[in-house]
Amino acid sequence: MESRLALVRATHLNNYISALREIGAPVDRGLAHSKLPKNIEETPDLYVSIPVALEWVARTGHDLPIMELGLIGAQAASLSSLRPIQQAAIITAQTGLKRLEALASLSRFEDSALEMSVRQEADDIRVICNMRGLGRHPYVCFAEWLNLQAVISVMRSVAGPMWYPSELCFASRHRLPDAVHATFPDTRILVGQAHASVVIERGCLALSTNAQAAHRPTLQKPAPAPSEDEQNGRSEDWEFVTLLRKMVQPYLTDGRTDVTFAAEIAGISTRTLQRRLKLCGSSYSRLLQEARFELARQNLENPALKVIDVATMAGYESPQHFTRAFRRFTGITPTDYRHQNFVDGL
Repeated sequence: MESRLALVRATHLNNYISALREIGAPVDRGLAHSKLPKNIEETPDLYVSIPVALEWVARTGHDLPIMELGLIGAQAASLSSLRPIQQAAIITAQTGLKRLEALASLSRFEDSALEMSVRQEADDIRVICNMRGLGRHPYVCFAEWLNLQAVISVMRSVAGPMWYPSELCFASRHRLPDAVHATFPDTRILVGQAHASVVIERGCLALSTNAQAAHRPTLQKPAPAPSEDEQNGRSEDWEFVTLLRKMVQPYLTDGRTDVTFAAEIAGISTRTLQRRLKLCGSSYSRLLQEARFELARQNLENPALKVIDVATMAGYESPQHFTRAFRRFTGITPTDYRHQNFVDGL
């Protein structure tokens, strides 16, 4: 059994939601009757199940050919979808190759199933985007399009907006509509391959980024200083408990937090979910408490939100319940935490 859950930051699904709205698809009705969080567009930094997201996109955009819908979703994406600190790591790299390597090293924190690597191949470079455990999913092309578009966006930030890859490969076997060939007229496009990938001429990768300031994507907000762990190249491991905790966070406001629903979204039985948590030294009730606390702690960093709003968004029954729970984790109240970390430290 695959040990990791497949999750992606909601902002990447939101690219498809925006594209579907543009073509007049019934997005709101689709969301209302889906397993996705109801407020998905308002929580871009939370994580959602990739299989649930892929199936929702296919169902909502069923009037379009699968690969054309993937192309439309990819065209709505850009490097600005990444977190500011990740955008900064890519933009400050000094050559095209270094930018691609930065993208590959950071991509798994956007998508827990994605394994991106850069491989030399004759006179070219191939960037491989392997969706671990999802290669045979019928709608994996939606994820593949976004991953390949990320590589294309990085290269265009170096070589200019008219750059096109020499080859695009998809694990998906869906037929390529005319719209795809029209968008990439001089690119060899293959389906049914072992992995999705992009082939790039090596000469493009040696280009200095110093002369390409005009093509650099604009950051949505100033990039924060990297933490000590990020400076040392470490980050939170994608273990089962970590992923499950992130998976339930978007549903805290919805109130859909029972273990049966969580197991359904995870694609496993309730008994298996509980057994795997026990093997990890945890339980579902404990995990739910941790998910609420972490979401509340993150939202306390937003000065525009009142403490009572933070409590509601994290699914606490009352401000008093929130205060007691927060004190158990930190030893201080939410108000004191905000004051000490975001007032005194200014």
